This record gives sequence, C-alpha cells and structure tokens, in this order.
Amino acid sequence: MTAAPRIEPVIGDWFRSHESTFEVVAVDERDGTIEIQHHDGSLEELELDEWSMRCKAGTLERAEQPEDYSGALDSEPEDEPPSADTAFGTEGSMRASGLEGLDLFE
Repeated sequence: MTAAPRIEPVIGDWFRSHESTFEVVAVDERDGTIEIQHHDGSLEELELDEWSMRCKAGTLERAEQPEDYSGALDSEPEDEPPSADTAFGTEGSMRASGLEGLDLFE
C-alpha cells in the first residue's frame, strides 16, 4: 500500500477533511500551527502534526472554493466603512468650525 501524498497547507487554498470545507488562513511553522476558517466562518487552529496525520490517513484533500463562501468572510456590518451621509451627519457639520476667528498671521 502506498502512502498518501503530503499536502502542503497553502494560505488561500481550500481543503476538505471530515466532511468539512475550509480555507487555510495562516501557517506558523515556528509555533507548528495552521489556522483554518471553515465555510461557516468559524476559525480553528490545527497542529502541523494533526495536518500530517490527516494527510497520511487520506482524510485531507484539496477542494474547490465554494460558490457562496461569504460565511467564511470575517466581515460584520459594523466593520464596513461609513457612507458619506452617515460619517459626519449633515454636510454642514464637516466644516472645521473650531478654527473660526483664528488669525494665522499674529
């Protein structure tokens, strides 16, 4: 019986293991960890040894990026930049009124 090939954990690549699809988001060889983000958005940290065991067991395989992977994006509505209408209120409030009466040549 031949051994399963070693699959390198490449950041941005998608994989499938134990019926779960996930993306590699970070690899820290110094700490011996791989951070993955599942299709539903949850994060998990795997030890490099665990990754190797999944490769050897044949339970880890490359996968295509899901069509709808928005659940994996770490974006909350409050993370989005404010629009011009809501950033400063009305247009008049964008003026630097605190500088009125300042004489720069005194």
